[in-house]
Amino acid sequence: MEDLRSDRIAKAEEGLAEMQDVLDQAKRAVDAADRAERAAREASEHARSIGQVAMVVAVAVTVLALIGVGFRRRRDSSPQAG
Repeated sequence: MEDLRSDRIAKAEEGLAEMQDVLDQAKRAVDAADRAERAAREASEHARSIGQVAMVVAVAVTVLALIGVGFRRRRDSSPQAG
C-alpha cells in the first residue's frame, strides 16, 4: 500500500515537473514574441521617420525647382538691354 502511494506521488511530481517545463517554455515564447513586437515597432517608427525626411527633401527640391523656373521666366521675359 505504501509503495502504491509512493508510486503515485512520484508520478505526480514528474507530471508537475513536466508542467513546469511547459510553463517555462511558454514564458520564453511570450518573452520572445514581446521582443519581436518591440523590434517591429521600432523598425516601423524608423521607417516612418525616413519617409518623413524623404517627403521634406522632395518638397524642398520641388520648391527650389519652382523658384528656378520662376527666375528663368522672369529673366527670359525681361527686356534685354542693348
